[in-house]
Amino acid sequence: MTSQVPEDTPDDGSTPEPTGDADEQATAPAPHRPRPRARWIAALAFIVLAGLIAGIAWLLRPQPASTSVPAATPQQAVSGYLDALVAADAPRALEYALNRPTDTTLLTREMLEASHREAKLTVVNVPVVEGNETVTVPAEVRFGDAPATIAFSVTKTEAGWRLGQVTSTIDPGPLPSELGATINGRPLTDPEHLEVFPGVYVFGEKLPTITLDGGRVTVQAVGEDVRAGLQPVLTAAGKKQASKVAATALKRCLAQKSAAPKDCPNSVAVEKGQKLDTTSIRWNLVGDPWKNATYTLDVADPTHARGATRLTFRFRSSLTQNGEKYTVDQTLPAVDVRYQVSVTNAKDPVAWERVG
Repeated sequence: MTSQVPEDTPDDGSTPEPTGDADEQATAPAPHRPRPRARWIAALAFIVLAGLIAGIAWLLRPQPASTSVPAATPQQAVSGYLDALVAADAPRALEYALNRPTDTTLLTREMLEASHREAKLTVVNVPVVEGNETVTVPAEVRFGDAPATIAFSVTKTEAGWRLGQVTSTIDPGPLPSELGATINGRPLTDPEHLEVFPGVYVFGEKLPTITLDGGRVTVQAVGEDVRAGLQPVLTAAGKKQASKVAATALKRCLAQKSAAPKDCPNSVAVEKGQKLDTTSIRWNLVGDPWKNATYTLDVADPTHARGATRLTFRFRSSLTQNGEKYTVDQTLPAVDVRYQVSVTNAKDPVAWERVG
């Protein structure tokens, strides 16, 4: 008889160990491995996300100030600047500055448009001036019908020719906040520094008791400090208010039981040996001194007016002299007085001064 050997018996004669059920071995899943397609999709999504973030960051980056105004010659720089003023394009006018002003509060389209309504700016002639570094260009213009020449210092830079000065300042003098002062209709928040383009500027006030004479100022230069020459004066309403305040203060003086009330213009001399009965003292004002009163405003503080008038008083009292009792009733000689009153605050005390 011939012997049979199993086909899966190892050649070395060893017997293999069982590894489990044959059916389980046939159905056991293979180990999981990443698919190349999934990796490619993940990488693409990452690239798209990174690109989106970079694009947003680029859009949000700080934008440098534009200085692209063309000015290949000094003439072009001056003409471009003046044309911007004519168009009331304040931002473009500032682009021609060698050094931009730090305070641009009044360097606006609204201010230029208000200036044009007062006197239209017209460019007459901008001459050609040769030079390599810094030159002066005398530009001829008109403000309304008034001719003017503005001298510009123009310097060559890498960005083109630029103007050394594009503004001037106005010195209006003392303008207390109580005045509610305005320039070309705009409230003045800082009267001590008024930096403006060449043009026409009109000062006003919201206080009904005071007006500003000489309030129209033409700035026809750059790089200068222009004195406005404003002269605050009382209006008719202001004079009436000042006289009313003075009359009220004088009334309080007349009500006092004294021959010489303190800080008042009414007084009478009492001779030696005379004794007044103060309870009997009566003061009266004769006539109307306020019709001819004159006023000027304090230069340092225009909200205070200095008045001048002539007062006539009637004095009545009982007095005792050498044991005898007398009744006094006399009209005193007229006295010239000066006084200072506030036209914005009726509660401020009135300062009186007798003249002569």
